[in-house]
Amino acid sequence: MDTSPDSVKAGIRDIFPMLLGTAPFGLIFGSLVLETGLGTIGGQSFSIFVFGGASQFVAVNLYGNGATIVIILIATFFINLRHALYGASLAPKLETQKSRERLLMSFFLTDEAFAVVSRFKLVKSRYFWGAAGAMYCNWQICTLLGIILGSQFEFNASLNIGFFMVPAFLAIIIPQMNKLILINCGMISLFLSLFMMDFPYQSGFMIAALLGITIALIFDYYISKVTRTSGRR
Repeated sequence: MDTSPDSVKAGIRDIFPMLLGTAPFGLIFGSLVLETGLGTIGGQSFSIFVFGGASQFVAVNLYGNGATIVIILIATFFINLRHALYGASLAPKLETQKSRERLLMSFFLTDEAFAVVSRFKLVKSRYFWGAAGAMYCNWQICTLLGIILGSQFEFNASLNIGFFMVPAFLAIIIPQMNKLILINCGMISLFLSLFMMDFPYQSGFMIAALLGITIALIFDYYISKVTRTSGRR
């Protein structure tokens, strides 16, 4: 597909299934902030001004365990580094947007929004804001509901949600694996991450991703070169 629809409604429609998938995480996060002592205002403000999903969970857990602000910042920095890759990938597709709008878009760019808009060679502003705005509103509402429910009912919101995050991320990634280079990149990164999962501050996952991208690009370059050479004979 060359160009995204120029419609807010289309963006909301395309990201809607992912809203349902992320809703439970918002509810859990809302309950978790109460357990760690952030309170209603602190917890909701965290979702409003950070809007980081996985990094929010890590930061709140570290805060609840008494980690220093430096440790929290380092951990969330490495977790959110993947968004730099998202931004670099989307930059050529946002040719019609001004720099200020691109900067604002970077705040609202989540895994889910990236999965939806990255399918197109050119992304229209209305489509992006429809998808990203719907995800933002969904996260705020679910965080608030989680805070309300958490204040009324007692349950262990600090359960290890890693098990549930895996299928959520797979649902985002697998549909994107429609080219050989992307499959190679994913498999190489997965293999390397198994050996780097114990790196401090979860930095191993970012390193594995960067190495996977580099190796896959080199592999694709040589495959293309061999193919062109064979075609000339």
